[in-house]
Amino acid sequence: MKRSTCNICHFSIKTCVCHYISPVISNKTTIIILQHPNEVCVAKNTVRLLNLQLSNIQIYVGESPSDFSIPQQIASSSHCALLFPSENALQVENIDKNVNPIDTLFVLDGTWKKVNKITMLNPWLNDLPKVSFSQLPENKYSIRKAEQSYSLSTLEACAHFLSCYESLNVKPLHDLLAGMIHEQTKFMPADVKQRYLNEEH
Repeated sequence: MKRSTCNICHFSIKTCVCHYISPVISNKTTIIILQHPNEVCVAKNTVRLLNLQLSNIQIYVGESPSDFSIPQQIASSSHCALLFPSENALQVENIDKNVNPIDTLFVLDGTWKKVNKITMLNPWLNDLPKVSFSQLPENKYSIRKAEQSYSLSTLEACAHFLSCYESLNVKPLHDLLAGMIHEQTKFMPADVKQRYLNEEH
């Protein structure tokens, strides 16, 4: 039997996050999410939250170049960057917007294995300048174990970028993430819930 989902937030009715949604954040930088298909049905995926809270976001689901034909066209026609750790990545905290303007930020959503496969299948992504962070905020996404010590959820990574690059107040994004975590854990037995909430690294 198919579970009932909210028509607005698209989470299960039992874990609806609508009452945590704040007024939409007006971000100038276009955030383009390239989401691996495996992530679409993950109940704890944070891209859904970004889509609820950001005004300027586009989401494309796929893996191969044919899935991302529109993003590839965008990448060739505007000041774009890829949020991805690299030795040559520009540190977002230090970017001079007059020298290195970013109109569009590409963000990959998936496990590291799936994200690396997307980059291998789409060599145009490697032609984009890469940006990363000099210091990472604390990972608060306690209900999904980070694969790497430097991992952030897609929401947290986008929030940190927008905070650094546009000086936006991203508290609504963190509040929405906290609300989703609360809804996802409220039906868990106390011992299981505590284990999830203690595993923040």
